[in-house]
Amino acid sequence: MQVEIEHGTPKGYSQHRYYKELPPCARCRKAHSEKASADAKRRAEERAQRWNGGLVGKGRVGRAVAVGRDCPAAGCGSLANEPRPAAGMVRVSVSGSREPARWYCAGGCAGYGQALAEIRAIGGGQ
Repeated sequence: MQVEIEHGTPKGYSQHRYYKELPPCARCRKAHSEKASADAKRRAEERAQRWNGGLVGKGRVGRAVAVGRDCPAAGCGSLANEPRPAAGMVRVSVSGSREPARWYCAGGCAGYGQALAEIRAIGGGQ
């Protein structure tokens, strides 16, 4: 005894296959596809939460750091959203890094800032 197929639902898609009424109608195929997409998105979000220890969303901006030694240049290590603090300052920025762009004096401080930004970009900057 065959029951009435529930068209337009994922269950209807399964009923088409069970009763060998192939191919399933367009409404049932669409419902099945939408459910499969929603399930895949849900599973991906669950995996991401497990991977990140339950944390999701945008990462926090890196903390303010000293350049590793006392630098006599005024404004060395300041955020680059401010104007250049002094002549000869180098803007250091790495795409995908949690470390914001900063102004450093040329030389060792700029190298330190570049290394810090690159380390904070490891893993996609999450």
